Amino acid sequence: MMNSTPCVILEGSGRLADVIAHVAGLPLSKVTLALIHRLLKRFFAEEYESFSEIKIIEWTKKIQDIVRMPQFLTVFCIDEEKNSDLDVAILQAFLKASRSSVSVGKQKRERQLELAVAWNRVDIAESEIFTEESHWKSSDLHQAMFSALVGHKSEFVRLLLENGVCIRQFLQHQDTLHELYTHLPSCLFLRKLAKRAPRGTKIALNHMSDEVRHLLGSFTQSLYVPASPCQRVAKPNDDICLTVPGKGHSLELPCFEEKRAQGTVWDPGRDLFLWSVLQNKRELAEITWEQCSDCMAAALAASKILKKLAEEGGDNGEETESMRELAKHYEKRAIGVFSECHSNDEQRAQKLLTRVSPSWGGATCLRLALEADDKSFIAHSGVQALLTQIWYGEIAVDNPQWKLLLCMVFFPLIYTGFLAFRRDEAMRREAERTEEEKLVMDSVTGFCADDRDRPQNRDQSQKSHVRPLNCWTRLMGLFTCPQVKFYWNIASYFGFLCLFAVVLMTDFQPSPSWKEFLLYVWLISLVCEEVRQLFNDSDGFGLQKKAKMYIKDLWNILDVLSIMLFIIGLACRLQASGTVFYVGKVILCIDFIIYCLRLMAIFTISRTLGPKIIIVRKMMMDLFFFMFLLSIWVVAYGVAKQGILIQNEERLNWIFRGAVYEPYLIIFGNIPASIDNTQFTMDSCSVNGTDPLKPKCPVLNDDNIPVFPEWLTIIMLCVYLLFANILLLNLLIAIFNYTFTEVQDNTDTIWKFQRYELIKEYHSRPALPPPFILLSHLYLLIIHVLLRRPTDKHRHFRQEVSQSEDEELLSWESFMKDNYLSSLRQDKSQSVEHRIQDTAEKVETMSELLEREHDRGSGAVAKRLARLEEQVSQSTKALQWIMDTLQSQGYKSKQEAPIMACAVKSTESDPSESTGHEPEEEKTHHFYARQHHYPDSAVKRFPVPEEKVPWEVDFPPYYPPIYNQQETPDSESSALDSHRNPAGRTGIKGRGALKGLGPNHILDPVITRSEGSVLEFLAVWEETAGCWTFPGGPAQPGAPLPKRLETALGKKLYQKIKAKIESGTGVTEVYKGYVDDSRNTDNAWVETTVITVHFDRRSLLTGDGGEMGSCSEQFQWQEVSSRTAMRPYQREALRLIAQLHHTNF
Repeated sequence: MMNSTPCVILEGSGRLADVIAHVAGLPLSKVTLALIHRLLKRFFAEEYESFSEIKIIEWTKKIQDIVRMPQFLTVFCIDEEKNSDLDVAILQAFLKASRSSVSVGKQKRERQLELAVAWNRVDIAESEIFTEESHWKSSDLHQAMFSALVGHKSEFVRLLLENGVCIRQFLQHQDTLHELYTHLPSCLFLRKLAKRAPRGTKIALNHMSDEVRHLLGSFTQSLYVPASPCQRVAKPNDDICLTVPGKGHSLELPCFEEKRAQGTVWDPGRDLFLWSVLQNKRELAEITWEQCSDCMAAALAASKILKKLAEEGGDNGEETESMRELAKHYEKRAIGVFSECHSNDEQRAQKLLTRVSPSWGGATCLRLALEADDKSFIAHSGVQALLTQIWYGEIAVDNPQWKLLLCMVFFPLIYTGFLAFRRDEAMRREAERTEEEKLVMDSVTGFCADDRDRPQNRDQSQKSHVRPLNCWTRLMGLFTCPQVKFYWNIASYFGFLCLFAVVLMTDFQPSPSWKEFLLYVWLISLVCEEVRQLFNDSDGFGLQKKAKMYIKDLWNILDVLSIMLFIIGLACRLQASGTVFYVGKVILCIDFIIYCLRLMAIFTISRTLGPKIIIVRKMMMDLFFFMFLLSIWVVAYGVAKQGILIQNEERLNWIFRGAVYEPYLIIFGNIPASIDNTQFTMDSCSVNGTDPLKPKCPVLNDDNIPVFPEWLTIIMLCVYLLFANILLLNLLIAIFNYTFTEVQDNTDTIWKFQRYELIKEYHSRPALPPPFILLSHLYLLIIHVLLRRPTDKHRHFRQEVSQSEDEELLSWESFMKDNYLSSLRQDKSQSVEHRIQDTAEKVETMSELLEREHDRGSGAVAKRLARLEEQVSQSTKALQWIMDTLQSQGYKSKQEAPIMACAVKSTESDPSESTGHEPEEEKTHHFYARQHHYPDSAVKRFPVPEEKVPWEVDFPPYYPPIYNQQETPDSESSALDSHRNPAGRTGIKGRGALKGLGPNHILDPVITRSEGSVLEFLAVWEETAGCWTFPGGPAQPGAPLPKRLETALGKKLYQKIKAKIESGTGVTEVYKGYVDDSRNTDNAWVETTVITVHFDRRSLLTGDGGEMGSCSEQFQWQEVSSRTAMRPYQREALRLIAQLHHTNF
């Protein structure tokens, strides 16, 4: 129990077990030496006389220690009348402690496992079947594994995997996977599979592979390819009938071996995970995902498959919603694994993104995330770091922008080292690493090694070096950099717009000038580039899919629209007619507006302006729908106003002006004068509408004064302004504000997701900007069309790795996945929800125990009442004998003797019958200082029971041993009696492991911070005590902090805390006194001073804690709460700290 091992006591089994059972429910103060004497005499009878006083004292001390740990003690009362609950009690005891079971035969164990699977009793299987003595082979558990998978018993699947099931052996035979697919429940994938196969045809595994490839995307390869008839391996049962629920026909699934697709591998973990995901079983999918070797690609592929299934499932209610939730879950899983990988090794993590995964049809994690629309994954800092690296190309990322722009204009600067290249930095790092290795080898082997081996080693090291950049590669590295291409294209686009503007405003003549011809050539280069982007299919999507992807992009739509308008305008401009010529110019002017709007695309790369463009696009959608609402008021007021003022207006343009245009301008404050008679003049209108440049006058009387009701038009104007200006415009502002607030949190993620497409576009774009890009297009035409050379893949977005390197990467990824899952479990175990759930389960268990106790019947109660009556009767007789004796001696009383008829509580009553109304917590003496063994030694303490701890209590048998870890002078031994532990006896004399006699002072700094409304403190986990403690220790005289904290916390954080303590700001002493420490003795003890140092969120940066954990101690921020496992004196200090900060404890 001292090692946190639970213990089960059977009450009624006799001897010492009954002694412990009778005192288990008592307060510690009631478990006295006298009580143990009585209980030992009661349960050991004659044998009690042979016990020595020292042995009883030792047993009393151990029993008190047992009672002190009720969380590890379970007492079960054996009921002779009803023993049917014994198996349940034993099962509950198994859940608390591991017990050894009697070894059984293989068949019996398999039968027990089958029953446990059928009943889904994981607790029975875990406690009774999978014991330490049982040795299971993977093949022995395959049938149970199959039953658990088909029955969707996820906890059993996990238990079987933990106890030896090998997935590779389980799916070694292809018919096992076939059999699993034949037992698919009614789900969306099964219905889609039934639609794919014609009625009556046999569905093979390649049909499922086609459906999976459809869900993943056409850029992947098939996971299974059917073998030729001669390669198929015949099975005894060649065909299996697959019945599709909800359909009126059956599908036959033949069992034959399948040949793997070229470029794919046999991955049983992938197959089982895919089987679980396709039927949307979250628990099974989570367990099988943990068994995948390529876990990050598997999570992203699952996200893509589930989102595609939910999209094609339509409004299928809860099923599609659960698929979307599961897709988000696996996106988070992929982010978690990648975060763990990126924090450990950035280079390897980036290689995982672009590595071709044979298990998932040759796809990459980056491509799967993009196809799944996993914006959060793409927005991860590690993915963005890879994109930034690709964006800079061969140029180092840390180069300032002004250096890059200067080298673009004056490129010879790249040969002077003015601009840093990534390969130069790699060479420098490799040279430093080689030099360090050389120094290490020289220090190990010395200089007496054979010099003949050194040239060979030097040649080998030179072969591994990165080749330096020459003049040509530096020049190509500069101008093929995507960022440089982007800047040149921006400059080219500005030049195009300037030329376009000059032609429209100053040089638009009937006969095109050289400037206009240059504009046409420039436009042709832009058209050729758009055609190249449309037909450039390096990812293997196909022309149809590529065209759909192209037209979905807003900027591509603007490109196509601007090109079409330019062609139409050019066709009109080349006509001889003056009217058509002018129409062509108007169209080109409108086209110029679209080209200017297209200029916003260059801001998408900006971290500041890019997200704002996304917000503008969202607000444009809001504005579009708002215009419908506004048009109702505009048209309603405009038509009514036009009908009241004007009589039979026949000119269509003036009707539009009066009914739509003027009401719209009124919103912006342009009030028409015709509404108010005081501002009306005849010069501003035409009486009969004969003047095309003037509106028709209102209805006039004989004095040429408008006759319309002025009061009505003014009221209508006021109401219109009230609703249009105040209500609707403020509604629009509120809509914009809501959109901005809603989208603002996600704009950065969306911008990072869209940034990929821009980087990929300029990565594959030719180096020359328009119009010189026509030379690059001519070169590509010759290479790929005439010479028919294949298109190069994006090597930065897709990397083929060797088999050994791939295995190394997958092993490292699996290790990082385990770390990530371990941290998740740790966080979950420390979460409030988990604690609440654990408490709820305990309450439910207690409720069941109370119900069973209530159902035991009145048999035990009747026995207790009988014993009680017997004791009362004996007490009455004894009291009567005392009264008779006193009367015989001549003693008389002033009052008559009472009638002895009521029950009197016996002094020998059963202590287990205590009412139990003692307080829940009571003050006890030091506990750790009275442990049986002194730490780090073989010395045993003299047992000191609880009531014998104070020095004031007489304890004649007390003869503790003397122990000093280090040799001490004789004068110190004679001075032991002058130093006495203020907390009482400890069972050992001397100095022990402490530095000196008397108090040994330590300093416990409590470093706190405010995390929102929660007060947290920095704690270290003490494995020996099994609780969190303060990061304290002995401090040098005059030193504000223990020296060991500098190593534990890191120098930066240590200096910050030290400076704050020395300044005295935010530092408070909360406790000073005795510490219950296991090293304490009768003559040496530990005293502490607890101080609190508080930091706010701004002053204690997360980077300050980045060095923590450099030593073996485990530091962690813990909540200042009574729920945190702490030593008693430290818990009290935390309570005082909580009071200082006015927070709940």
